[in-house]
Amino acid sequence: MFGSDWLLDATIMMIERTHRVENLATDELAAMLAGAEPPLLFDVRTAGEYEKSRIATAVRVDPDTGLDDFAARYAALLAGRDLVLYCSVGQRSSELLKRVESVCGKAGAKSCRNLRGGIFRWYNEGRPVVDASGETDDIDTYDPLWAMMVERRQ
Repeated sequence: MFGSDWLLDATIMMIERTHRVENLATDELAAMLAGAEPPLLFDVRTAGEYEKSRIATAVRVDPDTGLDDFAARYAALLAGRDLVLYCSVGQRSSELLKRVESVCGKAGAKSCRNLRGGIFRWYNEGRPVVDASGETDDIDTYDPLWAMMVERRQ
């Protein structure tokens, strides 16, 4: 029987074939978040998904945000910063990154990357997620099909 890791890996491979953006591994993000200059982290999921849980310090950006709106809201924050976008598995964040990477470069961002495997990979590896009350073991699985890619914590 195929498990959640196999399904998530297959999904990631399909996303990476259709969206040619630079990806960042979860262990690299963890190291960056623990460092002296943590990246600007964007959560590219719905408000409900974000409220249920997110990676600490992430700023929510609507998946349908256009180039002009993104530039108006965030361009002033990008200079000299590493940017990392994530969603559930990488589809929505890769799409947004492709739309806004030119703005990020013009605003002086050091790097712009997608979190490989999104919050699902992060969560499946036992890394912390938070909600408004603090650390939580809960995660929004998006839908029943995508839920099969999540390893529920005990």
